[in-house]
Amino acid sequence: MGIAGGYWSGIQEYRRREIAQGVYSIQQQYELGLQDYYAGRYDLAKQRFEYVLEQDPGFPGAEQRLSETLQILYATATPSPLPPTPTLTPTPDLRPVEELFVQSAAEIAAGNWDRAIDLLQALRKVDPIFRVADVDGMLYLAHRYRGVSKINEQGILEGGIYDLALAERFGPLDAEANSLRDLARLYMIGSGFWEVYPEQAAFYFGQVAAAAPHLRDASGWTAFERYRMSLVHMADRLARQGDWCSAQAQYEVALAVRLDQSIQATASYAALKCSPPTDTPLPPSETPTATLQGTTIVPTSTSPLIPSPTWTSTLSPTEQTTTIPSITPTISTPGLTETPTPPPSPTPSETLPIPPSETPTSPPEPPTPTATETSPGDAPLVSVHLLQVASHYLLI
Repeated sequence: MGIAGGYWSGIQEYRRREIAQGVYSIQQQYELGLQDYYAGRYDLAKQRFEYVLEQDPGFPGAEQRLSETLQILYATATPSPLPPTPTLTPTPDLRPVEELFVQSAAEIAAGNWDRAIDLLQALRKVDPIFRVADVDGMLYLAHRYRGVSKINEQGILEGGIYDLALAERFGPLDAEANSLRDLARLYMIGSGFWEVYPEQAAFYFGQVAAAAPHLRDASGWTAFERYRMSLVHMADRLARQGDWCSAQAQYEVALAVRLDQSIQATASYAALKCSPPTDTPLPPSETPTATLQGTTIVPTSTSPLIPSPTWTSTLSPTEQTTTIPSITPTISTPGLTETPTPPPSPTPSETLPIPPSETPTSPPEPPTPTATETSPGDAPLVSVHLLQVASHYLLI
């Protein structure tokens, strides 16, 4: 909608200019008619005054001059004395003019506009009043179609606009030729802003691209490509100014017109600069730290590690017993997390159990005494031996 609105606003602006130029063209035709009138070319003056009245019926002075011209052309001779018999003059040979006219018509039919215009101009120099209306009509067609061809096919915009202006001297342009001339003018205005003011260039080339995307000039750049590159130039300028979000918007419009991988990379960079990613803090990870603590197992005196049962042995009457103090071992076991509970104290009648999981080396049996009576004094010796065995098991 924005491109179409801009296009029609541009067309209306140039239509106003054309109206002003049309008034100037009518004035020019009227002045040419006066020149023909005073030069005695009444037929040509008549045609020019009629054209002026067709374009502007109220043009001042045109109707009066046309009336005077018609009076001269169609005036009746007043009776006068018979003149002497005039001397007959030879009729001028019009064959060269006729031949030029026929050749011009053939060239127009073949579409050879340059050759047709050259022949018609030569004919007009030889005889300015020869079939004035027909020659004017042929000149109109030749200039009109040559101008359209220059703009549409050859990319010669200025030359095409000039030819259409020459055709307009002989009659008003049709809608197609007039619209094409307006588009060519918009293209030329946009070229004046090219790479200097990309915003203005995009505005004018956008209007031309909407109506005639393949319109080009002598450089070969079509209106479509110039519009797309004007958007890129505008985005580049915004990026250099640090306005990344506006630059991203223009890059996206250019990519919507036509996908371009080189511009795609730049557009992605502009989008990244416009909306940079934010760092989201992650919750701290709790890494458990293993702590090895040594646990010291200290048997208490109230709960001995291994109770001392009462053994019954036979001792000789002459053997003297020695009391050995009880040794309480302290065993440090690193890396344990629990304190083992010592087995319940057995009664004196129980025999100390041996763990089933391991088979320790049996200690040497004590010598059997020869006596058959029980001596309570031998209990400390047995206790020491059992403590040594228990310490051996625990260390294993």
